[in-house]
Amino acid sequence: MIPSACRALFRWSLWSLLGLCSALTGHAQTKAGLIRPDDPRIGYSDYVHLEFVPSPLDPAAKLARFDRLLDIPAKGYRWDNPGARIRFRTNAANVKALLYFNELHISSSARNSRGLYYIDGVSQPEWTIHTKATPTRREPETVEVPMAAGGAAGFHDYELVLPYGDSVDFQGLEVNPDARFEAIPARPAKRYLAYGDSITHGFTASAVDKSYAYLVAQKNGWQLVNLGLGGRASNVSDARVVASLKADVISVFIGVNDWQGGGPLERYRLNMMGFLDALRATQPTVPIYYVTSLWVPPSWNPKGQVAVLESYRQVAREIVAARKDPNLHLVEGPELIDHDIALFDATPVHPNDKGFAQMAERLAPQMRQP
Repeated sequence: MIPSACRALFRWSLWSLLGLCSALTGHAQTKAGLIRPDDPRIGYSDYVHLEFVPSPLDPAAKLARFDRLLDIPAKGYRWDNPGARIRFRTNAANVKALLYFNELHISSSARNSRGLYYIDGVSQPEWTIHTKATPTRREPETVEVPMAAGGAAGFHDYELVLPYGDSVDFQGLEVNPDARFEAIPARPAKRYLAYGDSITHGFTASAVDKSYAYLVAQKNGWQLVNLGLGGRASNVSDARVVASLKADVISVFIGVNDWQGGGPLERYRLNMMGFLDALRATQPTVPIYYVTSLWVPPSWNPKGQVAVLESYRQVAREIVAARKDPNLHLVEGPELIDHDIALFDATPVHPNDKGFAQMAERLAPQMRQP
């Protein structure tokens, strides 16, 4: 017979050991039903760079933070990640994602916080992500995103798509403690990198899934890496980041800010030749689609311009012709959207949703060419 005191000590030791094992094998699950962002059951795609950083809300926790590595002074656009995805597959029919709209997007002139989510590859108009605060400048805000797969039994694929014009971290996922997970199906292997200015960034679409880069990737069955930055003009140094991402197809859409900002034509030529030289040094054969500036109504007449917009388009044509590169393709921007002010924003260098839809409809098949 084992004395009662010994039995009690044995039970205490056993439960202590079980508790220690549970803590060591919790798969980054801090409490029942809460999955941390660095848990291997959470997947990420369609981003430039990802790291896990300390949370300002809980020093013991981490956030998944996305970073595009390039920035615009006094804007914080590097922390916007248009179309970046958070993905997982579980048999839980109800889950809640926790997002943290942080303080890193600092633009006082432009913000768009509208993302969306998919369940089993389908989205609905009301399946949106956005902050409660609507001003362009806002305080940090936690946003809870409840997602319900309905009554269908079995496993479900969940995907959150981040907005194009705001900085968002992922805090984690709340699920039923009994939920099981499987590997989520992979995103398309072909990676499309869209490099450009505010039009590529997404401005002024109503939401990320209305922007042309998102729509082109969707139509062509590609993964998207968006390196559009509002206000970007031609430069050589960006090519280093573009080349490092090893995309399978690239669009380059730069020029309207050179025009609006009074950039000399020869500087635009030298910058774009240098950009392509640097890109080709690392990726000599990747298909590149060089898109000239869209049509802009005559009423939009920037005071600082030193040449008409068509002159910059002509420089682009001359660059493509001079390089004799079989994998460098010219796309005429004015042909992508009808010359109709109804397809553009109040700032008419930016398309609206209808304009972006038409642009993607015409651009996508051109980019599918071998």
